[in-house]
Amino acid sequence: MAESADDASGTLTILTEYFHPEEASTAQLLTELATGLVDRHNFSVSVITALPNYHDDDRQTSVPRREVHEGVIIERLRTTRFDKDSLPLRLVNWLSFTLLAFVRLLRGHGNDDAVLVLSNPPILPFVAWLNHKLRGTPYVYLIYDVYPDMAVELGYLDRDGLVARLWDRAMRPVYRDAARVVVLGESMERHIEAKMTDDDGFDPDRIESIANWEDGNFIEPREKADNDFAQEHDTDEKFTLLYSGNIGRFHELETAIDAIDRLESAGRTDIQLLVIGEGARKAELQQDVTRRGIENVRFLPFQPLERLPETLTCGDASLVGIKPEMEGMCVSSKLYSSLAAGEPILAIVGEDDEVARVVREEACGAYIEPGDAEAAAEVLKSWADDPDRAAELGENARACFETQYTKEHAVDQYAALFERVVADS
Repeated sequence: MAESADDASGTLTILTEYFHPEEASTAQLLTELATGLVDRHNFSVSVITALPNYHDDDRQTSVPRREVHEGVIIERLRTTRFDKDSLPLRLVNWLSFTLLAFVRLLRGHGNDDAVLVLSNPPILPFVAWLNHKLRGTPYVYLIYDVYPDMAVELGYLDRDGLVARLWDRAMRPVYRDAARVVVLGESMERHIEAKMTDDDGFDPDRIESIANWEDGNFIEPREKADNDFAQEHDTDEKFTLLYSGNIGRFHELETAIDAIDRLESAGRTDIQLLVIGEGARKAELQQDVTRRGIENVRFLPFQPLERLPETLTCGDASLVGIKPEMEGMCVSSKLYSSLAAGEPILAIVGEDDEVARVVREEACGAYIEPGDAEAAAEVLKSWADDPDRAAELGENARACFETQYTKEHAVDQYAALFERVVADS
């Protein structure tokens, strides 16, 4: 670990809305990246973040405004903490964090070698861009979600409307002036290249693909017979397709629900879908399941982080569902946890989505076109009837994880990237 900034490989500030001790996947990933850069590569890392707000209970959580976590200096801003599932209130949260982050960056981080800024909240990248223009500090733009493209595809903005056109135009210098643009996979890289193809000032060689990851020591394959959570919630009695995580506006669960409905109607009551998590669309999906009388789709709330090794391995297969309109605009973090858990993946995403590519190339599951509930039902039935085949796909998933998606692999890639940025500057 670095003893001083002078001895460090570089001085880096990370701008992220979510960080330790929150349980959002973004918080976990950025915390592991920051601590890994300190521990494995001797970077000096500071984080500017918001007050905890991912879960409802987080809004009552008291945390230090400033603390050191495993060598990482955390600065938490006094942001608003309104309900993030309400879009207008979430916008207020985004605005308060972005404005305070800009002030804090200007007032206390003049010696940074580089800034890492996330695409979420979507106005946050402008902070790093303005800091670069005022101070010359290089920044790396890490894209988890592509804006305003996602807002357009989700129907929040008119594609040809004034807001979408102005927002897209404003984002172009953010891409153009970034020292590096980090994407999560090939489909996102293609999308950014196509998006910026008519911008002569953008260098596509600045795009670097670094996938997200999972902690393979924390999440490991586990037999359901040895899994207390599986025993508590009866997933050991049926073939269980598991969805664990945020139930957001762009997640695709309908096809899997329809598949379970088909199976149940055909007498296959030995196959179920278990959904663990919260989100903006959970109530809507629950109401639909209740209205249709589907008994083999069950919902559970978010579980404590310490139970994640059990919850992610309590099923027989993992569902990764993203609406096809989102192809190239995001990559589901559930891909990496599913691979680490060693379970076959039912990928219900766009045909050229990163998840579909991995499933096909690594033979670790099945790709199903969104809306094709009949095909999804057939896949689930075949896995339930041939446990040896399902186990083989799960073994392929874990092998893929260990060679490509470990935490250590990703941290080393980021360290090499930041060292190049520091050297260039």
